[in-house]
Amino acid sequence: MGASSLVGKFSLLGALLLVFSLAVACGGTSPAEPVVVEKEVIKEVEKPVVVEKEVVKEVEKPVVVEKEVVKEVEVIKEVVQEVPIAAPLAAFFDDFPQAGKDGVPESVGKVTMAWQSWSGSDVNPWLVSTNNFLADQYGFPLFKQHPNGELVPVWGIDWSQTEEGVTVKLHPTAKFQDGTPADAEAFKTLMLGIAGDLPDLQAMGYEKSPFYRGRAKEHIARIDIIGPREVYVATPGPDPVWLWTIGGNGYQQFWYSSPTQLLKGPDGFQDNIGVAGGGPLQIVDWEPGNRMLLERWEDFWADYPWFHKPQFEEIENILVSDHAARFALLKSKQADVAYYVTYPLAKDLPKSEDYQRGVNPGKGDLWTQQYKANGMLVLDFYLPMILRESQKEQGRTDIFGTTIKTYEYPADYIDHPTLDIRVREALSMAIDRKALSAGPHFGLSFPIGSIYHDQSIGARPEVVHTPPPFDPERAKELMVEAGYADGFTMPGHFGQFAGRPGIIEAVDFIASAWQKYLNVTVEWKEFDPSEFVKGFGRAPEPLPIARYPVDVKTWGRQDHSGWEARYYRPGATYIGPSTDEIEVLIHDMLRTLDAAEMDRKLAEIEDKILALKETFPLYGMNIVWGYTDRVLAHPTVEASPHPKHVELMVLRD
Repeated sequence: MGASSLVGKFSLLGALLLVFSLAVACGGTSPAEPVVVEKEVIKEVEKPVVVEKEVVKEVEKPVVVEKEVVKEVEVIKEVVQEVPIAAPLAAFFDDFPQAGKDGVPESVGKVTMAWQSWSGSDVNPWLVSTNNFLADQYGFPLFKQHPNGELVPVWGIDWSQTEEGVTVKLHPTAKFQDGTPADAEAFKTLMLGIAGDLPDLQAMGYEKSPFYRGRAKEHIARIDIIGPREVYVATPGPDPVWLWTIGGNGYQQFWYSSPTQLLKGPDGFQDNIGVAGGGPLQIVDWEPGNRMLLERWEDFWADYPWFHKPQFEEIENILVSDHAARFALLKSKQADVAYYVTYPLAKDLPKSEDYQRGVNPGKGDLWTQQYKANGMLVLDFYLPMILRESQKEQGRTDIFGTTIKTYEYPADYIDHPTLDIRVREALSMAIDRKALSAGPHFGLSFPIGSIYHDQSIGARPEVVHTPPPFDPERAKELMVEAGYADGFTMPGHFGQFAGRPGIIEAVDFIASAWQKYLNVTVEWKEFDPSEFVKGFGRAPEPLPIARYPVDVKTWGRQDHSGWEARYYRPGATYIGPSTDEIEVLIHDMLRTLDAAEMDRKLAEIEDKILALKETFPLYGMNIVWGYTDRVLAHPTVEASPHPKHVELMVLRD
C-alpha cells in the first residue's frame, strides 16, 4: 500500500489536537495543551470631570467651578491561542540527551561543520540560482518535517486545502531578525517578489529571476490577506503537491527572509544580512562558496520541540569539497560534524542505527547516522523517446500549456542497438544491483526497482525493494535474438552531483559488467552537474549529446512522488522517458486531491513508465553524517535529500 497523501480538506491543528486527545486517553499528558493567555494592557485615560462645589460664606460669592482630573484604568484582556503541540511529537525527544538535563550543558560554544557542498551560495531569496541548504539555519520554511517525518508547524500553524486554493494561518508572534513581523503582509510580499509580480523589482536591482520563479507562478494564482496572520492562496487548479513545493515538507525549496530588507535591493539586503533572516541563527560573516559563521539569535520567536534556539552559541560552516580533507578535519576534531562521509571511509565507523539512531553510541571518537533514500540513480536510454518526439509536429503545445521545442533525431544514431527493447533489457539484466550495493558501496546504498523514493507518498514498498532481475544468461540470449551477439561500443554520460554518493563507483561497476557479460563497451563522459541538467531541458537546440544513447541520471529525493512523476514528460525541465498516454495520466494525477486516488494514479503512471524499458532504477542512495564524540545527539529525519535539524544537535563542552 502506498503512503497516504496529506492533501484535500485538512486541518493541521485539528490533526495535532486529535493526536493529543488520543494520547491523553491512553494516559499520556501534554505540557503543550492549547493555552489561553490573558494580557492586561493598562492605559491611562485623562477625562475632564466637572465637579460643582458650592462654598457658602456670610458674604455672597459666585459659585466656584473647579475641574478635577480623574485617571481611569482600563483593563483590556487579549486572548491569544498558543500553538498546540501533540504529546507524542514532544515526547519523541525524551529518549535523546537534552540541553540542561542530566549533566548536559545548557549552552556550549562554537560548533564547526564541514560540508561537501551546500548547493548554491545565494542568500537572497529573490535572487537564488539554486537551493542553499544553509538557509535552514538563518531562515525558516512555512512548515517542515518533525524528526519523526511528520508534517509540523513552523511559520504556518494551520492549513486547509480545497480545489480552489490553500488557507494558511501564520504563527502569532513570528518575526524577522530586524524586528519586523512575519505576518500576512510579509508572506504576500515575499511570494510576489519570488514570482516577479512586485512593481519596480528591476529598478530595485533585481535584474535576474530566482530559479524557482516558475514554480511560484505554477502554484500561486493570487494571494489574499484574510487577517493579520492569515492568508488565502488561490491556486491555478487542484494542486496536490502545493505543500511539497511552497510549504517546505520534504525537499525544502522556499525559505523566507525579511521583506523589509529585500525591498532595499540586493545591495541593501547584503548590507543588512545579519538581520535579514528569521531563523534561529544570525549571519555574522559570509564568504560565499567558502565559509559562513552564524551566532544564536537569542530573541528567536519559535520554541517548538522540533524547532528552537540551538544549544550552541555559534556555528561555523566551512566548504571542504575534497572527501579525504573533509574526513581529516573530522578525525582530527577540527570539525565536529561532516556532511558527508564517503562510503569507503564510513564503512568501519560506529553506526548509531545499530544502537539508537541519532544518539552517540559511545563506541569511539567518531560515529555516524544515515539519511536513507537521499536520492537515486537510474539508467536511461533516450533514443526511443527522441525518435517518437521527432515524428510529431514541431513546436507543439502540450496538455500543460508548455511549448515543446524541436526534437531532431541524431543522424549518427539511426538503427542504434538501444532502439531495440531486447538490448535495453539485456543491458539492465547484466547489472547485479545487490552486488553493487554490497561491494563498491559497502552496504550503504540499496538496490531499487521503483522510480519513486523509498518512504515517499505513492511509493509501493514491494516495488521499491524489488530491483530488476540480474540474469546474465538471459541477457546474452536477448543480445543474440537482437543480432548483437558480438556486442558493440557506445558513449555514456553522467554528472557527479554534490550530496549524491556512489556515482563514480556505479558507472565503473556497470562498465565492467557490460564488458564481462555482453562484450559491450561504454565510454563514460563526466559532465559538470549544471551542464548535465541542461542536457535534459525541453529539447534545446541543438539537442545535447548528454541525453543519448545512455546515461545514468540522479534524482534528488522528493517526499511526494507526484513531484517525481511530473518530470516524465517532454515538456519538463529534467525529462524522464515518456509517451503521450503517460503525459495525460500525469496531468490528471496533478489535479487529484483524494489520497487513495493519488496512490492509484501514481502506481499506474509508474507501471507504464517502467513498461517502456527505457529507464531502469539502479540504487537508492544513503548519505552518511559523521560526528565526533563531542556530539551527543542529533535528532533528524530518517530520509532526507539535504541536511536538516542542525539546530537540534546536542553537544558536550
